[in-house]
Amino acid sequence: MTVLVDVILIRAHVLKDTYTGISTLTGAVAGPLLLGIHYGWAGRPSLMVRDGQHLVSARTLTGVRTLNLDGLVSVRRFETIQRTGGYVDEFHLYDRQGVRLTVTNELAINAALRRAVPSPDARPGHNGLAPVQVTRHARTALGMAPRSRLPRAMHRFWGLWMTVATMAVPALLSYVTACVLAGTDVLGRPGH
Repeated sequence: MTVLVDVILIRAHVLKDTYTGISTLTGAVAGPLLLGIHYGWAGRPSLMVRDGQHLVSARTLTGVRTLNLDGLVSVRRFETIQRTGGYVDEFHLYDRQGVRLTVTNELAINAALRRAVPSPDARPGHNGLAPVQVTRHARTALGMAPRSRLPRAMHRFWGLWMTVATMAVPALLSYVTACVLAGTDVLGRPGH
């Protein structure tokens, strides 16, 4: 939508032919925002037991999400470097009902996940259910084997580049789309 607004303003000569900043900025903001909505980036999670089911609940960008730990399908871990020098360390969880939730790797969550994820020695589908898919990186944080073969710094470095990509790729796509629709050269030369 904002790409079209940018194009209309360029075609109406309100903006210079080479100005596609609105589209680029929108793409840079939309990428992380949509990713956060998809993964369910959450605030402070709370653990609870209701009707014999172990649940984790947290407020996300789209409202409160409650994930059933007894029905986990996958557990992934994401680490990256923060702008302030600290680190982001979180789990991306997905259950059988299709609920996605991202929670920080803290002691209470870590312990709850260790209880919810069967050991790799357990028979696949021991409850008649498919086994929980847990990445090696997540297993490392949970103290389970097999562990990740990569050093932690590599996971953080990869996370940094994935974070940059979530902003750069949508920004670039928005910029190119605005240039093509406005009849402007992608390199900023008007009238090509």
